[in-house]
Amino acid sequence: MCTPAIAEMAHVTQMTNAMTALVRSNRTAIAGMLSMVLRGLLLVAKFGFIVALAKWTTPQTLGIYALIVTIITIAIYLIGLELHTFTAREIVSGNSPADKAIHIQSHLFVVFCTYAMVLPLTFISLIWLEIFQYFHFFLFGVVLLLEILCQELGRYLLILSRPVASNALQFIRGAAWMPFAIFLTLNDKSQAIDFILFCWVMGGAVAATFGLWNIREYLFPLVRFRLAWLREASHSARHYFVVALLTQVQIYADRFIIQRVMGEAQVGILSFYQSFAGTMVAFVQTGVISVMLPRLMAAAASTNVVEERKIRAQMFKWAIFLAVSISAALVLFMPALLTQLDKSAYSTALPIFYILLLGNVVLVVSLVVHLSLYARRKDIQLMQISLVIIPLGVIANVIAVPIYGLASAVTIFCIVSVLDLTAKYWLLYKHSTAAEKL
Repeated sequence: MCTPAIAEMAHVTQMTNAMTALVRSNRTAIAGMLSMVLRGLLLVAKFGFIVALAKWTTPQTLGIYALIVTIITIAIYLIGLELHTFTAREIVSGNSPADKAIHIQSHLFVVFCTYAMVLPLTFISLIWLEIFQYFHFFLFGVVLLLEILCQELGRYLLILSRPVASNALQFIRGAAWMPFAIFLTLNDKSQAIDFILFCWVMGGAVAATFGLWNIREYLFPLVRFRLAWLREASHSARHYFVVALLTQVQIYADRFIIQRVMGEAQVGILSFYQSFAGTMVAFVQTGVISVMLPRLMAAAASTNVVEERKIRAQMFKWAIFLAVSISAALVLFMPALLTQLDKSAYSTALPIFYILLLGNVVLVVSLVVHLSLYARRKDIQLMQISLVIIPLGVIANVIAVPIYGLASAVTIFCIVSVLDLTAKYWLLYKHSTAAEKL
């Protein structure tokens, strides 16, 4: 029989547990809200930066900046080798801080080694594009190093359940430095690219310091690197690395072709509209896909076909709704923005924006299908589709861009996106039908 004192203690314990659960729930909600705010600020800042460059510099300057961003983006995939997919899984399954430290340190060591090998390739690409004379290569090299480091640090923080710190790092790395770059550019537009790279280095350095400090417990003591780790990680990530790299080629190859045929100014016009159309994809990834993907992967891992189909249907519905809504808003917003810019180079090319939006809506739907196949570990099939379709797009651009210009580039992007969606949806349908028969 419980005495009043024991009953009171039990009641206090229950109240304490309830309060603890409430505090944890509130912390999770606050962390989620802060993460969304930081992601939103990052996207808005990037919007503002592109618009500011378009208004206060020339299309050529914007084109050179876009080419630098493109080279850095592709180089990051080459440097990273998609080994983060293996590292993240091992960090999550690690039983102790020492296990996590082994994978983080091993991954960072490989990143620094591959950076040293890829850097000369970027130097060659800048010479080939004939844009090397517009900025100092040293600044470019430092930016590339900080970008790959900050990207991996942000991923570590996310996997270690520190989403606010991860998003804060991404905001510092990707946006906090931009107002300073615009201020310096307004004073001397002839040095715009160097000013941008210098401020980018400052932002990246602060972000990297912030990220390293937040994972400092996993950086010491140093562990001996094992080649066995690299073999295992490379084997695990090899197919998805090819898919990810080819996807970047699909998105950005037209910029290089246009630059060689038509010059940097046309790249600036194309990238101006691409930045708006592409941000729609980023919003969908943040607001829908990143939220529902863990549930989709869990359902696929447990071979729960009914739950998987239900989650995928929800992803389709919300992704399409958000993509179409944002596209409609951009269609209404763009003419007013072009009036404020008051530059005929951008306003005369407005029709390509509508084609880009259509292609990106298709890309959003294709992304849901792609990740559904990824959740089912169909990496080889995804690679095979990319190896067939994406080179066709590049060849089409090489043939059509010299004749039809920007209009052909965005039309080919739209067609390739449709072909990619068709092939992946057929593959998903085939595997879904087979799974339902089991």
